[in-house]
Amino acid sequence: MTEPAPNIFVVDDDPSARMVATFQMDGSDARVREFGDGESCLAALDEGPDIVILDIEMPGTDGIAVCRGIRAAGLDEAQIIFVSSHNDLETRLTAYDAGGNDYIIKPYAPEELARKIEVAKRAIEAKRTGAMQARMAQQAAFAAMSSMGETGVTLEFLRASFACQTPDELGQVLCNAIKQYDLKGLVELREGPQSHCYSTHGECTALETSIIAQVRGMDRIFQFRDRLVINYPRATVLIPNLPLDDPDRVGRLRDHLAVLAEGAEARFLVMINESRRIAQAESIIGAVADLTKTLNEIEKNQEDQRIQALVIANTHMQALTGAFVHLGLTQGQEESLVALTQEVIDQIAHLQDYGVSVSQRLRDVTARLRDMTAGNM
Repeated sequence: MTEPAPNIFVVDDDPSARMVATFQMDGSDARVREFGDGESCLAALDEGPDIVILDIEMPGTDGIAVCRGIRAAGLDEAQIIFVSSHNDLETRLTAYDAGGNDYIIKPYAPEELARKIEVAKRAIEAKRTGAMQARMAQQAAFAAMSSMGETGVTLEFLRASFACQTPDELGQVLCNAIKQYDLKGLVELREGPQSHCYSTHGECTALETSIIAQVRGMDRIFQFRDRLVINYPRATVLIPNLPLDDPDRVGRLRDHLAVLAEGAEARFLVMINESRRIAQAESIIGAVADLTKTLNEIEKNQEDQRIQALVIANTHMQALTGAFVHLGLTQGQEESLVALTQEVIDQIAHLQDYGVSVSQRLRDVTARLRDMTAGNM
């Protein structure tokens, strides 16, 4: 970038001295003004001199007083070159204390003044560059602090979202984070046809709900002027008041808001899966309770049937042995019939034992299911 032409004041009550100084700057791009006394120089300070070639010994307001007036006016970057016929230490210290930057002894060679002016120009440029770098560093520091604060809001939202157990809690935490960015916003969390809408200013109106329903079909991140929409499959964030006068902050906010929306999406998905898991566990618990009840009924029936079978078998055996008296069977025939009958009774008992074994295995499975669901509720 081209530096502006320096504005140079030549202040001396001696016209010939002013002419020599001014002649030295002929042909340059400098803007030169001459003053024959200190008062007129001070009256023109609103023009903002960059370099002041200032004679010390002048009637009325001398050079030392003029220098102090220049510094008092806040012109700290102006380079003041004192001109004097005195070469003593006391005069130099007085010039230094007043705020001078350089010193030339009269009479001087024109080339010496030219070199002093070039040195002054470089000093001005260095100061301006340093001031610009300082401003840039300050802006960067402010931006970094702002960014840290904004990042803190994002991190706090992510931390708080882990504790949310319902869509209402998550929606409220997300709205609070948006308000901490000094923004307004609408939030929607949805699972299939079910939708939960929230606003940073309170309950969503019917109009706001309809707006959310329209923007949820837009791109993942969509911005139109100061309006920003961020869409995820189960979460939508709408911001209607981005600070367009601060483009850097808008860029940071887009990033932070995208993280908020993604975090809300992830936490809401966990809540959905958790709700489904709890529903499944409750369903299993219900099924286990029904199975336990059914097993109790089966075992009771099995016990009743076992007792009835024993009664029937004993009755049958008694009837059979009582009939032997009238049948006229041999001893071997009677023993064969008793053996056959006993074999049938043993088979029936074996079947009953197998049923008891199956019931016990079903009870073991039921117990494992009950333990599994108890650990996940």
